[in-house]
Parts: sequence; C-alpha cells; structure tokens
Amino acid sequence: MSSIADRLFYRRATNGMGGDLQYWRLRILNAVLIAGSLFGSAAYIYNLTATNVGSDIISIITYSIVYLWTLSITIFHRLPYWMRAGTFLLALYAAGLISAIQYASIGDIRVWWAGATILSAIFFGTRTGIVVAVLSTANYLALGWLMSMEIMAVPNLMSYLDPTQLFPWVSTSIPYFILNLLVVLSFGVLINSLQLSLQKATQLTSELEEERVQLQQGTTELRRREIQISTASEISRAISAELDPENIFSQVINLVKDRFGLYYVGVFMVDDSQQFAVLRAGSGNAGKIMVAEGHKLAVGGNSMIGWCISNRQARIALDVGEDAVHFQNPHLPSTRSELALPMLREGIAIGALTVQSVRQEAFDQQDITVLQGIADSLASAINNATLYRQLQESVDEIRSLNRQYLAKSWEDVALREKELHFTFENPYAGTSGAQQTYSTEIPLVLRGQNIGSISVEHEQSALTSEERNLVDGIATQAALALENARLMQQTERGAQFDRSVAEITRKVWASTDVDTILRTALREIGNTLGAFDGLIELYVPEDATES
Repeated sequence: MSSIADRLFYRRATNGMGGDLQYWRLRILNAVLIAGSLFGSAAYIYNLTATNVGSDIISIITYSIVYLWTLSITIFHRLPYWMRAGTFLLALYAAGLISAIQYASIGDIRVWWAGATILSAIFFGTRTGIVVAVLSTANYLALGWLMSMEIMAVPNLMSYLDPTQLFPWVSTSIPYFILNLLVVLSFGVLINSLQLSLQKATQLTSELEEERVQLQQGTTELRRREIQISTASEISRAISAELDPENIFSQVINLVKDRFGLYYVGVFMVDDSQQFAVLRAGSGNAGKIMVAEGHKLAVGGNSMIGWCISNRQARIALDVGEDAVHFQNPHLPSTRSELALPMLREGIAIGALTVQSVRQEAFDQQDITVLQGIADSLASAINNATLYRQLQESVDEIRSLNRQYLAKSWEDVALREKELHFTFENPYAGTSGAQQTYSTEIPLVLRGQNIGSISVEHEQSALTSEERNLVDGIATQAALALENARLMQQTERGAQFDRSVAEITRKVWASTDVDTILRTALREIGNTLGAFDGLIELYVPEDATES
C-alpha cells in the first residue's frame, strides 16, 4: 500500500464490515498486476515475433495497447483501486477478444475470460463474478454467431474447425459457463468464510484494543488515585506538626495545586462576626493579589464558598457557566470547574477550601472524598494551631503574673530587709601591679524576672568564655537559692502568724467576761504588732436601745 489512492481506499474499506478483506484484495491486485506485467511482457514479445501476427498491424496495435495498459496500471499507484482493478479485467477481456479474432473458439479466449471472471469475483465480490461469467458466456456465443453469419471476419484456420458453424461455439460455452460458475461460487464461499474469519478477528482485535484502552485508563486512573491519596497523606503529615497557620495554608495550597494539576487553590476562614469568609491564602499571583485586596465572600451568599460554609457540605460545579451560585472572579478567568469543601471543627464550619480547574467536569465523587479529607486535616491543623496559640497566650500571661509576683515579693523583701547586698574583696588579687580594672555585671534572673545582679571586677579586659559560663552558672544557682530562702522566710512568717493567731484566740476564749475579752484581745494584738496605742469600740444597734 504505497500509493495515496491505495491508502485512501483502505481507509474507506476499513470503515465497513469487510475492512481486512478489502486490504487483502488490494494486496492480491498488486501481486496480480506485477505478475501480469511480467507475463504480458513475455507474451507481447512473443506475439510480435509470431508470423501470423507480425503482418497484422491491427493485432500489433491491439497487443501494444493491452500491454501498455496493463503496465501503466501496475506502475501508477495513484489511480483508484476500482480503476486499476477494472482496467486490468478489461485488459484480460481484450486479450481474450484478440485470441478469438485470431483463432476463433480454439484459441485462448475461454482462458482469458475465465481469468477475468475469477478475478472479478476476487476483486469485487461473488455477484460481480457471476455477472462477468454470464456476460463473458454471452459474448462468447455472440462472437460465434457473428462468425457463423460471416458478419465478423472469419480467421483462416488450418484445422478441423469451421468457424462458420455455430455448434462448436455452443458446445464449448456450456461447460465453460458451468465451470466458471462453479469456480466463482467456490471462491465466493471461500471469500465469505475468509471475510467472516477476518470480521471475527477484527472484532476480537477491537475488543482486545478496547480492553487494553480500558486497562490503560484504569491504570492511569489508579495511578491518579494513588497520587491523590499519597498527597493527602503527605499533607496530613506536613501540617500535623506545624503550628503556624500561615505555613499550614502555604503548604496545603502548593501541594494540592501541584499534585492534583489544578488551576487555583485557595483557603477561606470565617471571620469573628461569622458573616464573611475571608481569603487567607491563594495559589499563584492571583491568590497574592486577592489576599492583599482582602478578598472575602458572604457566608450563605451568592458564591460556592458561602454556600458550602452555610450548609456545611461540599459543592461541585462541573461547568461554572451553568452553576447559579458560582462567583465569577475576574482574577480567575480560566476557571471551568470548581469544588468548594467546608472545613469543619466539631460540626461547625470554620472555613472552606476551594479548588479550581481549567477543564470542564474535572472532578468526581472520588475527588470530593480525597479533597474533603484534606480539608478535614486542614481544619484539625488550624484547630491545633489555635489551641497552641491560646496555650502560649495563657503561658505568657502566667509568666507575666509570675514576674509581677516575684517583683512585688522581692520589693517587699527589700523594704523589710533594708540591706540586700554583699561585697567581697580578694586580698590576693591586685598584686600584679595593674593600674586598670574592668567590671562585668551578671544579672540574677529568676523565671524571667531580674531580682538582682553580681558585679565582678577583674584585671583582664573581658572574662573568658569558661569564666563567664562559671559566673553565669553561679548567678543562676544564687537566684534559685535566694528564692528558696525567701520562700522559707515567707513560710516561717506564715507559721509564726498562725501561731500568734492561735495563741491570741486561746487567751481570748479563756475568759467569759466581755471587758476581759476586749482587754486581752487589744493587749495581744498590740504586743504582736508592736503598736503604741489601740482602741476597741462596740457599736450597739439603734433598734436595740429603743427596745
């Protein structure tokens, strides 16, 4: 099939039931044409040199035309199939006609026309073969009648045959027709069987190809699902240990967009008023622009994000042009499919994840399941980050209160103790004759609160790292020891206070006289507090004096 015409014929043929059969017909035609050209060349040379032909200019021209005709349709492959096959059959008919003119019924006319009949059945089908068999038999009888009536030139034959007699033509046409008919029918049965086999093979090949395509599609879909599940797992692992919401948003949108091959991914969070979903992160330049502009959508409003948050359900738009609640975003003009998934925490929608594609019908139920899992993981990660931030705020508040407590406690110690410092001079230091000394101050820090300092004077311009580490360690231990001492004193003062209260209570309860009780209570309180003077007054209700 080297010619364009042959390829076009084969394409047209393969669209029908017998596509493969037509292919083999084309192959047989090419083989027959090549063999016919070779045989025709030999026959042409022989006939030109034959004595009974060489003097007949008409036969020479006829043989030349037939030969060149056969050779041309063999060489020129651009001719359509029907033209090449038909002209070759006409060439066979012409060869038989020439043989009849030269040799009447004893020539090769039946051989040529039998070949034309058989090849007609092969090239164009059984019906065509039967038609050619009938026509060739009729033509054979017509030639006999024309010669018997001497309407047509009668060849000069040196044999027992008299071409002017019709009987030889009739007697030879009957077996010729029967034989041709049997051969054509046999070829028809063979061709039909071959066609049926080829059809079954073609059908089987088509079924196998469909199964291969389905298997390939299934493999591709399986690989796609594997990537989706792997991505979902990777996202869950990545954000589970992340406590910064901005980093969580960035990882989710980038991984989902790249792994799922999406046009855009964005994360919305519901604001404190519960009225708007505010875009917190978006992929690409469009996402950065919308975040900078403070892009937000009303909860329950005319948008897929607002709808899915309000209804706490995923919403899918396979064709955004037909979805009534799709928000036409000028920053995302290429969106054709959108999927909005709610981020739920304890049944409450705290935000939504939007994924968009440039293809129509880009999402299915499996995509919703996988992406909803990612949205749930995102909601859990945001919840953990929120709880961590609240915990940090509580810890910071506790630390602040603790620092205030320590500052007040040591302020009280300073007021109470008056002198809270100690100076030490090393008698062995300063003997090297150095004229200049340097001072290093190390703070005494207790749970983030500075309660004092250690000042060290030395001859070197700076302490070495080992010396500084030593002083820092001593300062840390000193701060802890001072705090322990303060706590011990505070505990002892508390215990002394409790003992004093108990002793005063015992003495007060030892008497039943009001005057004695008052004097005892005032005296003990004065002694305990070191007071110079004291007064106890009793107030009698006015209604009591009136009664």
